[in-house]
Amino acid sequence: MAADKARYYLEQSIPELHEYEKKKVFTKDEIAAITKKRSDFEHRINASGCHVVDFTRYAQYEMNLDALCRKRIKRLGVRARMHYGTRRIFFILDRATRKFPGDVPLWLQYIEFAKREKANGVLAKTLASALKLHPAKPELWIYAARHAVEENLDISEGRGHMQRGLRFCTKSKDMWREYAKLEMVFVAKVFLRRAVLGIDQPVKKRDEGDEDENMMILPEVTGEDFETAKKDKSLDTMALENIDTNPALNGALAIAIFDQAMKEIPGDVEFAGDFYGLFAQFGQLKCCRKLLEHVVKHMLNTAPKHPQALWLNVQLPLWAVEPTNPAFPGKLSKVLANMGAAVAETDNRSDLYLFFARYFTELLKASPNLDVGIKKVVSASLTKYFKLAEKEDATKPELYARWVDLMFRREKKEEALRIAQRGLEKFPEDVGLSNVERKLKSS
Repeated sequence: MAADKARYYLEQSIPELHEYEKKKVFTKDEIAAITKKRSDFEHRINASGCHVVDFTRYAQYEMNLDALCRKRIKRLGVRARMHYGTRRIFFILDRATRKFPGDVPLWLQYIEFAKREKANGVLAKTLASALKLHPAKPELWIYAARHAVEENLDISEGRGHMQRGLRFCTKSKDMWREYAKLEMVFVAKVFLRRAVLGIDQPVKKRDEGDEDENMMILPEVTGEDFETAKKDKSLDTMALENIDTNPALNGALAIAIFDQAMKEIPGDVEFAGDFYGLFAQFGQLKCCRKLLEHVVKHMLNTAPKHPQALWLNVQLPLWAVEPTNPAFPGKLSKVLANMGAAVAETDNRSDLYLFFARYFTELLKASPNLDVGIKKVVSASLTKYFKLAEKEDATKPELYARWVDLMFRREKKEEALRIAQRGLEKFPEDVGLSNVERKLKSS
């Protein structure tokens, strides 16, 4: 039975091989080798004990063969049908998913190949079948939503995939994060569109003296023209919406997603922190600060003593404020005051000290031209909390490493070496501190 199936499928490729031999794309020996290789694969996948890897190797072989065939046809300049290889690969992958419908990576390989070949009909059908068979697999819903937004440019379809997927995968952190990211990327694109259209730019009145006989004067857009443009379906009408009243643009939709995610996965402060990091990537959006404040408020209400929640609240005043900004010194004072209050509040000072050290040591590295006065304040604050952490036995290897780096940058090599040695006494097995000490001794 297996041999009959293999023979039947091999017979289907005879016209293709005859054409390639006739047009000298492949030699007679090469065609014999191709036939033998296909025969081996066909007998293997039609046997009762076949595995997924047999199908994937077969498909990969055909992909390589198709690529070689296309190169030779182009080089020889002959006219030949180019669809043989693609059609055969689709057929192999289709048989594979029928044989192993529970293998999600196999479905994704099939979908990726259809996408690469721009076979939109096959892609839609395969994706629908995969979602129907595996509704509890978040990666498939995420893929479908991304494809809808990035390839089909359809945010409604992307939202639909996410919302349907979340009915089956309510506890999937990846799906909640990706849903929020999808909305934020869409809002960023809308604001970019508004910038291109000049909607957010103040209108510059035309001076009579600027007019020239060779200048074409364009009519000003009136309110009536604006409303007409909004009704024009050929335009991205979302870019013409009022930011303050549209929930997708003012952050209300992203907040709703976050709130629902917190209801489905309650009490997970790190998960809430992931949303903070996600929203912070879109600092150019007007609604970004509102989103960050909402996340921090939720984290503090959920775990008022958690070091991550407290730290995000501590550093919030400095978010998106450049060191060259005149408001920076005032914001910095507020952050330092917040840090003092957070240290008294937290139940895990070790992590809080580390968050503080990471933020401000990176700030000093990234801002070599920082104002001397600000640099002194930051360095003194870092030293204060380094010493406090050591006194309270709340240190970590990374904290010592950052302390050593600070002293080294301030050209206090001897003190840096002493700190590294104290760190090694406490954490003798730490490789990073050992390397730091070795470098200091050799410098």
